[in-house]
Amino acid sequence: MAFLADTSADAYERVIDRLLASPHYGEHFARDWLDVVRFAEAEGFEYDRSLPDAWRFRDYVVDSLNRDKPFNQFLTEQIAGDEIAPDDLELATTAGFHRFGAVRRNAGNQNVAVSRNEVLIERTDIVGSAILGLTVGCARCHDHKIDPILQKDYYRLQAYFSATQEHSVLLLPPAERAPFEAKWKPLNTQLDELRGMLENLQGADRQRVTREIRDLEATLPPAPPSILSIRNEPAKRTPIHVLKRGDWDNKGEPVAPRPPTVLVSDDLPELPADTAAPRTALARWLTTPAQPLTARVAVNRIWQHHSGTGLVKTPNDFGQNGDRPSHPELLDWLAREFVAGGWKAKPLHRLIVLSNTYRQSSHSPRAAAATRLDPENRLLWHVRARRLAAEEVRDAMLAISGQLKKALGDRDIRMAIPDVVRE
Repeated sequence: MAFLADTSADAYERVIDRLLASPHYGEHFARDWLDVVRFAEAEGFEYDRSLPDAWRFRDYVVDSLNRDKPFNQFLTEQIAGDEIAPDDLELATTAGFHRFGAVRRNAGNQNVAVSRNEVLIERTDIVGSAILGLTVGCARCHDHKIDPILQKDYYRLQAYFSATQEHSVLLLPPAERAPFEAKWKPLNTQLDELRGMLENLQGADRQRVTREIRDLEATLPPAPPSILSIRNEPAKRTPIHVLKRGDWDNKGEPVAPRPPTVLVSDDLPELPADTAAPRTALARWLTTPAQPLTARVAVNRIWQHHSGTGLVKTPNDFGQNGDRPSHPELLDWLAREFVAGGWKAKPLHRLIVLSNTYRQSSHSPRAAAATRLDPENRLLWHVRARRLAAEEVRDAMLAISGQLKKALGDRDIRMAIPDVVRE
């Protein structure tokens, strides 16, 4: 109502600035990124283990967007936060990026190496789809059939993650950590063994082991607050080979970290396999302005949020099987503006929503002819009706009924870490 009553020439601009400055801005746009990076509070698959502390990563994303943290820094923290500052609890939270996605935990599977390979595949593929907009996973078993991505390049990309291991940082005072782990680890090892037995049991034996699991779970000490993260463990580094037909037991040529050949100079050497901070090197390459995809993929996701469809309709696939850009020059220009502006998202949002294209009417005097020529509105001749997200429908109903609670929780993740732990 206030906007409708405002007759000043810059009324629209001031509304945009107010919304961008709102603490709810981060909540709204965080949904997009959390979906892209497969954020969830459970692991999926058979055991579907809960991740009760995943909210710390969610709030990190909200906080970063509200601060308009440069996107290159935002990405770097998630790819390599634990390497940048191993003792920084906030950057440990950012590296939780690597803990999401479905995790198969077959406790009875004695082939631990195969399970490890599945984890490395998950961490490799998400960099391809979320950041580069490439279906690199198609090169896991053979050279990509459509895009110029070699199978060797897939495993070179995977090599950046060869030393990474899951690591949950317990938010306990130092004196309490060792006693907790001394009780917790043996019980969990025993539970994993029993759960693995269930896969091969039937009838009375299965019921007996199920009861044992239930009784043992009741003896577990309450889980303390923790940070979902990863860390490099050089002693456990997985040697990376090109796997023939993607089969772990059919190893070919050993490889080391290197970006995909199609995106770098042919003579760029691999990094040493035991590079101390491989993901930091990966993040540096992903965010260099000369690397052509990261900024374009990010800008396309922002455009998609506002218009319902990206300039590239397949936001996770900029390859040959993906959709061609409807306006390639516009996409390139927006990407250059994004990088030149310090990788800041808020100015880009403002640029888009203040444009004549965004502010068009949904009706056009030439709608009939235009619809025949461009029924999907790829040429942007009118504003497209946008489907509301489930959260928007819910919030609208609560707002109309007067039941919407607008108060924010504590969005500073630093305040969620007790001082006694930080010290």
